[in-house]
Amino acid sequence: MTGDQPRYELLVGSETFWRRAESDLAAAGSRALVQALTFEGDATGLAVAEAMKRSPARDRRILVDDFTRMVVNDSFVRSPRYLTDPAFRAEVRATAGMFRTLEECGVGVRITNPLRGNPLVYGLRNHKKLIVADDVAYIGGLNFSDHNFAWHDMMLRIEGRQAADFLASDFQSTWQGDARLKHLSSGDLDLSCLDGRTNDAGFVPLFEAIDRATRGIVVVSPYLSFPFIDHLGAAARRGIAVEVLTPLPNNKPLVQNYLLAACERAGVAVRLTAEMSHLKAMLIDDSLLVLGSSNFDFPSYYSMEEYLALVRSPALAKAFEAEVLVPMRAGAVAPFRPRPRQILASRFLMGLAGLVVKRIGRARRGAARRGWWADDRRA
Repeated sequence: MTGDQPRYELLVGSETFWRRAESDLAAAGSRALVQALTFEGDATGLAVAEAMKRSPARDRRILVDDFTRMVVNDSFVRSPRYLTDPAFRAEVRATAGMFRTLEECGVGVRITNPLRGNPLVYGLRNHKKLIVADDVAYIGGLNFSDHNFAWHDMMLRIEGRQAADFLASDFQSTWQGDARLKHLSSGDLDLSCLDGRTNDAGFVPLFEAIDRATRGIVVVSPYLSFPFIDHLGAAARRGIAVEVLTPLPNNKPLVQNYLLAACERAGVAVRLTAEMSHLKAMLIDDSLLVLGSSNFDFPSYYSMEEYLALVRSPALAKAFEAEVLVPMRAGAVAPFRPRPRQILASRFLMGLAGLVVKRIGRARRGAARRGWWADDRRA
């Protein structure tokens, strides 16, 4: 599918992104669609909910993954913290109450991939982040919660009817519980909606771009893992300069230990940034910018529903260099080497998780469901 040339705006930082997105939602007349993995009833989530309630769009809907019923503020809901921490308990209840109020105000709400008591499908998550406001769309890494908005991250604003229609169509398919692998070529944009079952096919354009690199590849990701490190390592062995920027204060130390050891084995240079960054992107040969919701890790490859955009725009590549890479490199330091037992533990546990997720990844997704709080006795 081919079409017109979209217009882009790179929005680095949650405040910059939300100021722009809130304005677009307020101006939307036909559709205001929001999707996220995490959407919590804290100040950030409530601000997004309020913007959706105020939007004059005729079609106002929200998709949020069942992850938010399981994990709030980076803690499992069904954990001792729920019993011992009144503030945490209040936030869990506020999240359910927020979605109840949204539906009462006429905003449609559905959850994706409900767990339904089966822990084996925990890894089958919808990891997409999306806003569609009429003919404008946003994709990237930002979830709607205070701790996500506090992290370094970015979103891409895409202005263009065809791209917005394509993403709205994927939203509708997900709303109906029937998301599938889809691809759009529109001007210099190649955009894929990955369904979690056939992501090996969906990532082929990215791997081909890595294999065609002639000068250099820069990767920004907190959770980079196989099979992406394997392809980057092959590029490094061809003489391509491969650089990875990843946060020193990583919220997943096990993954960090794996990343550092695996990149060292692959001959991939790593630098550690001073702040927690949730941003994920690749810049290939200073001209092709790759971004979306994927962390370039094994869950993204085997089981997560994702957005993946490849944009061949010199102007956008320059903006990414100036607004993301230059500031991140300025405060970056050389990597530390994890202890041998940490390396062994990370290899074993990440490998085991990869085998499990690979096995269940092709399972059918759970259908989207109404009633965020319907079976939630904590609400």
